[in-house]
Amino acid sequence: MLIFYKVMVLTILLSKVFGIYLVILGVACLARRKYLSSVFAGFVDHRLLRMVIAIAELVAGLFLVITHQDWSNLAAGIITFFGWAMTIEGVAYLFLSDRAVAKLFKVFNTKVWYIVGGLLSVVVGLYLISIGWDLNWAALIAA
Repeated sequence: MLIFYKVMVLTILLSKVFGIYLVILGVACLARRKYLSSVFAGFVDHRLLRMVIAIAELVAGLFLVITHQDWSNLAAGIITFFGWAMTIEGVAYLFLSDRAVAKLFKVFNTKVWYIVGGLLSVVVGLYLISIGWDLNWAALIAA
């Protein structure tokens, strides 16, 4: 029972952190799409930056994977998924060639991805915020 409680406390904390992060990131993607597109277009050319981000993302992803391996509900599953995604992306940046990373960024660095990704990020972020702070959006909107 104590382990379940600790996992739930961690899920609530991470829901708050990732929720706020995703809402901010989503709004930034929607509001500064052109700027972000130009930033990410140059990412492939900066090997040192890519290496630093790969290492940081790998460490952060491994922390999440090791401490939060929980698929018991949607919020926990989203957080666990992020941990695995960060780990896989960190490993990919370490091992993919410059050419492969450039192809990957060419596919995803488009207007449609920024709009869809930004909206999805805001929606998932608001969901995680509602879980983290136990908010009832219907009651808040009706008030």
